[in-house]
Amino acid sequence: MHIVLVGMNHQSAPLALRERLSYQKHALPAAFKALSTASSVHECVILSTCNRVEVYAAGSVPPTQLCEELIAHISRFHNIPTTEFASLLYRKTEEEAVHHLLRVACSLDSMVIGEAQILGQVREALRTAQSVGAAGPLLSRLFEHALTAGKRVHTETEIGRGGFSIGHVAVDLASRIFDDFTHAQILILGAGKMSELAARHLIQNGVRFVVVANRTYERARDMAERLGGQAIHFEEAFETGLVQADIVISSTAAPHPILRKDNLLPIMRRRRGKPLFLIDIALPRDVAEDVNDLDNVFVYNLDDLQAYLNEHIQNREAEIHRAEAIVDEERVRFLAWRKTREVTPAIGALRSHLEQIKEEYWQIFAPRLAHLTEKDRQTIRTMMDAILDRVAKDPIQRLKTAALENTSDYDLPRALYELFGITAAEPASDQPTVPGVNAAHNETTLSVTPAEPER
Repeated sequence: MHIVLVGMNHQSAPLALRERLSYQKHALPAAFKALSTASSVHECVILSTCNRVEVYAAGSVPPTQLCEELIAHISRFHNIPTTEFASLLYRKTEEEAVHHLLRVACSLDSMVIGEAQILGQVREALRTAQSVGAAGPLLSRLFEHALTAGKRVHTETEIGRGGFSIGHVAVDLASRIFDDFTHAQILILGAGKMSELAARHLIQNGVRFVVVANRTYERARDMAERLGGQAIHFEEAFETGLVQADIVISSTAAPHPILRKDNLLPIMRRRRGKPLFLIDIALPRDVAEDVNDLDNVFVYNLDDLQAYLNEHIQNREAEIHRAEAIVDEERVRFLAWRKTREVTPAIGALRSHLEQIKEEYWQIFAPRLAHLTEKDRQTIRTMMDAILDRVAKDPIQRLKTAALENTSDYDLPRALYELFGITAAEPASDQPTVPGVNAAHNETTLSVTPAEPER
């Protein structure tokens, strides 16, 4: 079974393209169902965040073919010709794909090195894929190693000191805009985790007035209560909130821009020349491109924050090296598990063969042992099990050692089949057990219930 990755991130593709190719939470069930139509895709996990769109897959066809099938899926699902994005995709296979995911989970591939949100996003991507049966033994094990690596990096290194995140960067940028940051009025659009992180950092830096607006008022109220701020209905943000605010930090889950030139123009007239700073940390973007045409409106989006982050990366160089060492350790552990898994069919075949021999001879000699007590008969069976376990011990250990160290000049599984007269077992299947498997055609059809749209 081969492992491949096809994707793009903030380094390889512009925000506008990542925005078009992103997978919204409510669309993931349909995406997995579409991926299941490709017979060569046995397992898959989709990781879609504000800074990356990545599709991981496992299949039995050559990695190049598997990558092309994923690219074709991306094109069909988003209705975008491959000519518009294929050249900006990275394609990683086998150990390179494994290494990449581990670095992602450890926030070493993030826009903000050391940010903690990506670990939760990787965990959620795995859970979502597992919930519909798309992530089987191979990718589940890989993602578990990635999560372990991420946890270790955040506990064993100082790479994430201060809880640094995109939200914190947005706030730091806002503090540079105003000489006296404590007097600025902040409007938070969207009551999600990223918005709350930004708001908390604002308060820690002395901001006294934070207003929270969300389409679900109860969520805005709950966040405002936690932060000691004020909640308003989403409509009020456009009636009064945007007129009074100095800085707007927007991170909603809206599918289209909510701040546009046409609805901001009358607001800017009411502001009478007062500058408005919009920090857009949402994907898809909350602020339309034409807003930049308005006088006294200054927009920063995720791409604009990239240059600002470079100085923070330099300050984390020593911790980055320690994190990379942890990545390598978990990579080696996963690859070792994978190699021993390759000889699992031979080990299972040997155990089954010996068990069959034991049962055959027990049937022959059991009548002659009828005069013994049940306890004595059980002792004999236990002795037979112990003898066969000892017979199997050395071959099994040599199979595992050869798989891990690649030290044998022979195909030991094949030699085992020949020496013991065993019919060669099928390779270990890494295909997940999901509803609707057509074993005859090796196709997987995922039966899923559409998720509730994210608010």
